Amino acid sequence: MADELSALHGEQWRVTGEEVRGPGELAVRLGAPPDGDPHRVDLVFLVDRDRPETAVPDRVTVLDGGGADGGDQDPVRRGVEVWASTAGAALIELVAHNGRFAGHLDPSDPDGLPGWHAVHGGVVGWGTGKRFHDVQDWLVRNPVLPALAPALGGDLGRDQLIGVQVSFGAGGGEQSAEVLVHGEPHAAASAALAALDWPRVAEGDSYARTFVLLARRAGARPPAGIGLRAAERT
Repeated sequence: MADELSALHGEQWRVTGEEVRGPGELAVRLGAPPDGDPHRVDLVFLVDRDRPETAVPDRVTVLDGGGADGGDQDPVRRGVEVWASTAGAALIELVAHNGRFAGHLDPSDPDGLPGWHAVHGGVVGWGTGKRFHDVQDWLVRNPVLPALAPALGGDLGRDQLIGVQVSFGAGGGEQSAEVLVHGEPHAAASAALAALDWPRVAEGDSYARTFVLLARRAGARPPAGIGLRAAERT
């Protein structure tokens, strides 16, 4: 985790005790183990490690089978890479506020979530076979936030710093679609994601994941002490 975040951020992250610390007060901690699933890990990003209200949890799948090209790779490292490219990038952008790490979508952006300033992390894909990239390509071309908005609703339990993970795909005659909101499965949004017309590959498999940080609801004050210049422009 420290190596991956250092490479992504261009700043040093280091292991200190039971957490990985970045510049300023940034930190990542290992969350409580998900119930009964040895292939999933909860990670908690803290914008300020001394302020629990700045915590943004996310859940990472340890990806057996390696990278998007199907090559061999340590599954834990691959899971960390996927998290860093999606959630990590969006969360670092929150404090960098320069557009280098992730994109900004204001509350009126047609690709965003109505009523929220969103920071959109990268889109990562993986799978096997000739069409392993199909779901990733579809997700790049088809913003899902507007499609999920009716299911998510306007009230997400807090006015700022909400992580929304979107992961889905198909292979071997099976498919999965899951939306996590602040680290917890959101049944209605997951069902809406499953109903969209993304590719169901017949040979091999194809999956994709992205992460969106809802920095703040329109009209809400930015978190005290956190740089949200990009959000404040909206």
